[in-house]
This record gives sequence, C-alpha cells and structure tokens, in this order.
Amino acid sequence: MSELRNGIARAVCGPLETGADGSLCQRFKFEHDFQGFAGHFPGYPLLPGVVQLLIAQTLVEAALGRRQVLAEVVGAKFLEQLLPGREIVVQCRTRDADRQAWNARLEVEGRLAASFQLHFRPAAT
Repeated sequence: MSELRNGIARAVCGPLETGADGSLCQRFKFEHDFQGFAGHFPGYPLLPGVVQLLIAQTLVEAALGRRQVLAEVVGAKFLEQLLPGREIVVQCRTRDADRQAWNARLEVEGRLAASFQLHFRPAAT
C-alpha cells in the first residue's frame, strides 16, 4: 500500500488549497506508469474506484497531519472513466466538527467524475 501512496504523492500537481470553511482541494495527474493502473485494464487503463477513495483519504490525511483508518464509504458514485494523463481535481469537505466524516468529489475537465462520503477513525499510534 505504501508504494501506491507514494505514487499518489508523485501525481500531485501544485499546492494543497484550503478554504476558509476547512474545505480541501488538490490536483493530481496520473501517468501511464502509475502502479494503480496495473491490470485495470490491460490495453485500456482506468483509475480504479478503490484508488480514487485512497486519493481522497490521502488528501484528508495531509490536511490533518495524521493517518486515518477508513471505517466506511457511503454513497459512492463513479461517473467518469479516469484515464492516464488527465488532470483530476479532488475536493474534500468535512461533514462534522471532529473531522472524521468527509464529502469527496473528483472532477475531470470540469465534470463530476466521482463522489462519495468517507468516514474515518484515527489510526492507532
């Protein structure tokens, strides 16, 4: 999993943006050699849904400064095929005061590509 996380970190394009309301925004661009495309699918690589969830999780973790344990995914909708070389804008907004529940949106070329809610619990230290 750490190799996948490292690949996500290498795909970051520009700074993490934080809104006044605590919302987060980060841009990513995954090239053909990104490990997450391996086997999904041969000859027609698509960014798997589980990787899209992990991208949002790493964004939240970067903002909070700590690892989180994913406890639940709610209402996941994957609407666009995310192909290599396309810039993906990931937006996360907290749903609660303790910042353990987040709404996430992934957009590509101004269109909604995926949306879901992530519910976390802090990782054991």
